[in-house]
Amino acid sequence: MANPRNQTSVAQLRELLAEASTFFLVDYQGLSAGDMHKLRANVRAAGGRLLVTKNTLIHVVLKEHGIEGFEATLQGPTALVLVGEDPVAPAKALTDFAKDHPKDLPSAKGGRLQGSIVGPEALAKIATLPTREQLYAQLVGVLQAPMSQLVGVLQAPPQNLVSVIDNYVDKRKEES
Repeated sequence: MANPRNQTSVAQLRELLAEASTFFLVDYQGLSAGDMHKLRANVRAAGGRLLVTKNTLIHVVLKEHGIEGFEATLQGPTALVLVGEDPVAPAKALTDFAKDHPKDLPSAKGGRLQGSIVGPEALAKIATLPTREQLYAQLVGVLQAPMSQLVGVLQAPPQNLVSVIDNYVDKRKEES
């Protein structure tokens, strides 16, 4: 008979993985409890969720969802980082934490990005991308630039006409 605690964990993982199309697997061995608490808080603030559970339970749930190819990755201490809509912010939280940690932990093991299996190097690449909010700001800037140029072009003829009239008036005053 299966352990009731494992059954509860599998049910929770099943529910969480059904909602996430992106997740990362990281090695956390060597992090203290305080470091893990800070890491969890950083990932949560970035829109993700860090779970530490047994590899066999993760493997069972992944297999139920039809996700294969993580047998080799699920060896040793593994934390599952579930990502919401924006995979960049949690990836940045993980890599920034690792940069500040003396042992460069957590270290990436792999994961799944929008339905595709990715290797450990993908986490660092994803972390270098701009966040969703930054992309929106860049898009607004790109869309706004032609409009401001158009406004400038449309305002130029009336401004030039006013300048010509002012110069003409000044010239007439000087002549009189």
